Amino acid sequence: MQHRAIQTGGKILIAGGGVGGLTLGIALTRAGFGCEIFEREPELRPAGAGLALQASAMQALQSLSLDSHVLRSGAEIRSLVFRSPDGGVLHRMRLKFVKAEFGHPIVAIHRARLQSVLVDALGRTTIRTGKKLVDYAADQSGVTAKFEDGYVARGVALVGADGLRSAVRRQLLGNAPLRYAGYSSYRGIAPIFRGTPDDEVSETWGRGVRFGHMPVAHGETYWFAVFNAREGEVTSAPKRMLRDMFRNFAAPVPELIETTPEDRMIRTDIHHRVPVGCWSKGCVTLLGDAAHPTTPNLGQGAGMAIEDAVVLAHCLSSAGDITAAFREYERARIGRTTRIVNASWQIGWLGKLDGALSTLLRDLSFRAMPQSISKRQMRENARFALD
Repeated sequence: MQHRAIQTGGKILIAGGGVGGLTLGIALTRAGFGCEIFEREPELRPAGAGLALQASAMQALQSLSLDSHVLRSGAEIRSLVFRSPDGGVLHRMRLKFVKAEFGHPIVAIHRARLQSVLVDALGRTTIRTGKKLVDYAADQSGVTAKFEDGYVARGVALVGADGLRSAVRRQLLGNAPLRYAGYSSYRGIAPIFRGTPDDEVSETWGRGVRFGHMPVAHGETYWFAVFNAREGEVTSAPKRMLRDMFRNFAAPVPELIETTPEDRMIRTDIHHRVPVGCWSKGCVTLLGDAAHPTTPNLGQGAGMAIEDAVVLAHCLSSAGDITAAFREYERARIGRTTRIVNASWQIGWLGKLDGALSTLLRDLSFRAMPQSISKRQMRENARFALD
């Protein structure tokens, strides 16, 4: 059966040139579809610092023959450890079983290097920058997208991969408010320190504050600091604030803060949306953060977008028409992404605890957690299926 996009001479429009939009462009092109990516920023430049790709995302990338490229550009993670501020271990999990059971490790990577791998793989897919979508109109034969600069594009379908504040989602599902998690974050990249494992993700949990770090290869460590805060707070001297906030945390936390240039520290208030049971209408659908924005506590945001992209391309290749493909895409993805969004929110709630008794009980539960429970959750995170 020929693809509808090929039959009509049309193409699939992708709003958003982030990880999800780029991966979808690759997957669609390799499946024989025409597509075009529209990025609102004037340049396709990487945002953020580092990220983790779970084994499920690596399985999805394998279907595009990109898993080995990503692994070479990042660092294989073999251990996950939670610590108390004095450096004591609350819980440790060895992750060799993930690679043994699912064929892929967890990979930590600088976002810029992941983007470079994806851009290099895009081939003939067109990326148009400086194209901020402001409106679209769908009809029986496709969709017309309109952009702020007056540019108009026509396609057989539109995929909103335009992030947390998606313009496509706003028109498709309404302008429901974001849900603030109650905490903010700073992120940065620092040099790897002597004595810091080059294959370990470490999180240190205090009272209403957390600090995590992981290697992203190429002599760099990605770190993130999370702290309870009012939404929209502005900090004029972030290094001084973080230095004071984490002054009693064991090494390498203070050193990671100290050696990161202040102008490369990125502040982000943490939001998500309550999961919904439908994110498609006719020939328009959503992907990644536009569909299911999540807090970052499980390290699944970018990975879910990659999984979405591969599944969506598969559904478009196998379904009889675009509307049926989008229904199948939702069936395959909504249950999994909803579980991850809700589980990540719950972990964030635990991290917000700041009372002496509540944090003591939380830490005791970490210490007492059987390996079987944490491994079960990790196995759930690692599973990926196209259908």
